[in-house]
Amino acid sequence: MKKDYYKKKIEENAIELGKVKSRLRIFPFLKLLFFLAAVFLVIAAFQWGWDRSFCFTSAAFSLIVFSLLYRWDEYYLRRRAYYMALHSVYANEISFLEGSYTPFDNGKHFINKKHPYSYDLDIFGENSIYHMINRTVTHEAGSILAEKLSSIPDNEEVITARQQSLSELVGKVDFRHQFMAVCKGFDEEKNNYRLISEHKGNSARLTSRTGLVLIYVSIAITLGSMLLAWLGVLPWSVFITLFMIQLFVPMTFNKALNKVGADIGFLHKNTRIHADLLDILHKETFDAAENRDLKEELFGTHNSREALKELSSLLKKFDQRNNAYILVLLNGFFLRDLFLLRQFYRWKDNYLDHIQLWISALSEMEARVSQSTYMFNLPEFVQPEIMQDVDLLVDASGLGHPFIPKEKRVDNDILISKKQFLIITGANMAGKSTFLRTLGANYILAVNGMNVCAVKFSFTLFHLFSSMRNTDDLSSGTSYFKAELERMRELIRYCRTHRHTLIILDELLKGTNSKDKLDGSILFLKKMAELSVTGIIATHDLELAKLEDGSPGSFQNYCFEISLSEEEQYSYKIQRGVSRNLNATYLLQKILSEEL
Repeated sequence: MKKDYYKKKIEENAIELGKVKSRLRIFPFLKLLFFLAAVFLVIAAFQWGWDRSFCFTSAAFSLIVFSLLYRWDEYYLRRRAYYMALHSVYANEISFLEGSYTPFDNGKHFINKKHPYSYDLDIFGENSIYHMINRTVTHEAGSILAEKLSSIPDNEEVITARQQSLSELVGKVDFRHQFMAVCKGFDEEKNNYRLISEHKGNSARLTSRTGLVLIYVSIAITLGSMLLAWLGVLPWSVFITLFMIQLFVPMTFNKALNKVGADIGFLHKNTRIHADLLDILHKETFDAAENRDLKEELFGTHNSREALKELSSLLKKFDQRNNAYILVLLNGFFLRDLFLLRQFYRWKDNYLDHIQLWISALSEMEARVSQSTYMFNLPEFVQPEIMQDVDLLVDASGLGHPFIPKEKRVDNDILISKKQFLIITGANMAGKSTFLRTLGANYILAVNGMNVCAVKFSFTLFHLFSSMRNTDDLSSGTSYFKAELERMRELIRYCRTHRHTLIILDELLKGTNSKDKLDGSILFLKKMAELSVTGIIATHDLELAKLEDGSPGSFQNYCFEISLSEEEQYSYKIQRGVSRNLNATYLLQKILSEEL
């Protein structure tokens, strides 16, 4: 059971997290000890006359150890954050398996009421398809996943490639968990890499070889004067003068330095995370074509991993320029700001044209990891099969809605031929609308290369358009009936401009009287039957079922039957024929007898 698997992973992760925490406890003490030792030795050399060579050498050694401890401390802090994020990954999946999707973004900002099918089929929003699948952290990855769920591929080869890619990732459990854990560290408010592209400016003086030689010569002269002053060959005033010159030279570039720091310096943390993701990807071997191509895109031409590590280091240094004491020492001795700006300009020249491609490729993998993790959690779902039979649209058995837990779900079998219209009748709450969404939702999963909630699901590629949730709009003066007509106009235009389309309709023309509704529905369906269209129409209007009598090849009747006794019973099973039992009057009479 997957829940037990994740609980075991949490236990294993807790052991590793405990080891890291125990090591972190000693670092603050050791860092303080060696820093104070260096300070003490310098003071001892000047105040108490201790041997200066010994004191300075020992102080330098203490500072080196302090620097190493600082780096180790940073490393273990990152490891602690990683293991804590990994715990969150496992806990979130347990939450998913328990039926709660609250840890994940529901994609409500992607809701579009005019979209051909996403609004009606609950693709976005609370407890939606997106909500169930989505584990993305970055906005770009979330948008990629949303785009996939909102579109139908142009050909079957795309679906096959997606199936191979996701199936491979399902088996790479540790890779997926590591990838998701690292992604947890992203700060989405500081993730706009286009700012680097928008940052204009360069300096030929800094990036040229002559400029580099002059910088090195200046540093050598300054450090040489300090050594000669310490040996008593030159007065200290010479060194101090050169030190001050080197301190003020970088100030001529302050405008560019401050702009880089203010505009993009904050990106260093996210850049480091992207570099860590590239490190994980670089170590993984892929066989599926889509995954191989993505890795080739990242590492084929340039070493994106090292490039982003370098950028992260540069941006971190820009972000830390506010430390005045460190800035004075590093500029006075080593012209650090000039090196920093020079490295940044050279990085831009080498990699600027590639960074957005790298970020997009990583976002694509983040979306795939979300999809494959969802598939991993539901092993009872099956991989759909693309049919070669041009006359069939869908052949499914044991088809259920992916939202509904297995123990509560009622599965159905259905066979749909092209240019066939299924008229589905049934009482209220009998399962008609749920069945429509079941078919639509599973098809969207199928075209995205994902497993579906069925025992068998075979299909040919088709487009999709639905009309199930029309609403009025008082602010724009649009009545319910007008909104319904506009949706039907959109449907007709869509079907005329796309290849074969499945239309899913729930109760045609609800906004008019019974006679007009029947006549209009018959007219509409007969006209649609002339196009390259297949339809599934749920209705309470039993008269609409008579279409099968006139055109049995084009129209077929199905129904969801109920049993009315002291307590109504719903089978939620689809069957051939026309519904015999309706329940509106029965239920209303029951309420009246109870309340009046």
